[in-house]
Amino acid sequence: MARAQRLALGLALGAFPALASPSLAGPAVASRYNEIKMSQEQCLKNAEEALRKTGLEAQDRSEQSRYGARGDYTGVVRCIASNGLVLFIGSGPSRQITNNLSGTLFKNFEGGLH
Repeated sequence: MARAQRLALGLALGAFPALASPSLAGPAVASRYNEIKMSQEQCLKNAEEALRKTGLEAQDRSEQSRYGARGDYTGVVRCIASNGLVLFIGSGPSRQITNNLSGTLFKNFEGGLH
C-alpha cells in the first residue's frame, strides 16, 4: 500500500471514534407499534387524542400521520389501517425521554389490540 493511502486510511480510522461519539450523535428515536381494527379516519382521530393526552402540541398532519411537539421532542402517530397497524414514534435529544414518549403515546392511544 502506498504511503499516501496508508496515511489516508489511518486518518479515516482515527476519525471514526469521533464520529461515533454521543456528543456528535443526532437525535434519539424510539418507536412502538400496535395492531388495530378500525378505519383510517378513526385511527387518525385517536392519534390526535393520544398526542393531546401526552401533552404534545399539534404540529402537522398528513394522510397517514399526526405530529406533535413539546420543546425539543416530537411525537408521531402513523396510521396504516389498511394493514391493521399504528406506529408510535418519539424523537429528541435524550434516549430515555424519547423512549418514554413513544411508550406514552402507545398507552394513550385508544383502540389498540394489545
